[in-house]
Amino acid sequence: MKPSLWIVLWVLYAGAIAFCSHLPYRSQAGFAPFPGFDKFLHAAEFALFFFLARKALKERSGWAFLLTVLFAASDEFHQSFVASRDASFLDFMADGLGAAIGFFALTRIQILWRIRRQRILGDSTSKGDE
Repeated sequence: MKPSLWIVLWVLYAGAIAFCSHLPYRSQAGFAPFPGFDKFLHAAEFALFFFLARKALKERSGWAFLLTVLFAASDEFHQSFVASRDASFLDFMADGLGAAIGFFALTRIQILWRIRRQRILGDSTSKGDE
């Protein structure tokens, strides 16, 4: 996929997060299958954000992680101005944890892919991320 398409997807996803963060809070108490489920959703949301950022930034994981954490902080700050919402440090930590999980998972997958490719093809020069 072209990098410009990844950028579009990343920006659209960021816009969707900002839009949803601007909506008034509705209790999810009846929906949550376990305590802390909202933190799980925060982590998953920002793991995906990290993935899109990483693809849009041409595999620059460090920059993608930094921008993901900065966006998470700005999202929580934005929520402090929305009626019936507040900025939550725990939500921010869950966002950051999701970005970290995405960072380490993609890094490990990429390493494993390179090892597998080298063993199968005997290719020691491949990057492994095609």
